[in-house]
Amino acid sequence: MNASVITLTATPLQFDWGTDGLVLWIEELDGADSLANQMDDVLDRIGFAIELQTGWDHRTDQKTLHPLYGYKLLLRDASGLWNAVQTDEHGRFSGLLPLQEMDYEIAYDKVMWMD
Repeated sequence: MNASVITLTATPLQFDWGTDGLVLWIEELDGADSLANQMDDVLDRIGFAIELQTGWDHRTDQKTLHPLYGYKLLLRDASGLWNAVQTDEHGRFSGLLPLQEMDYEIAYDKVMWMD
């Protein structure tokens, strides 16, 4: 019997992120425009990093909200355009809303007015 194992791995996540007041921005660094397809993993990594900084764990502390709760999320894709990242109440990715802006300040203002 011959068996072969095929392992499929996703493209390594290459992004930078930071916070600016109530906005959490994410910038794609690889230029392949693949980050949107792996956004759940991106949000998990950012949420984990925030929990490491704060010392809270939203999974075990019932009184602690998801680490991304309250942030407006922006993604700068490989083309340089900003997109609003939409999430559900559990911090899971639910979609992108193209803002058609290259200027961060304008994208910041637009995402602050979104629900």
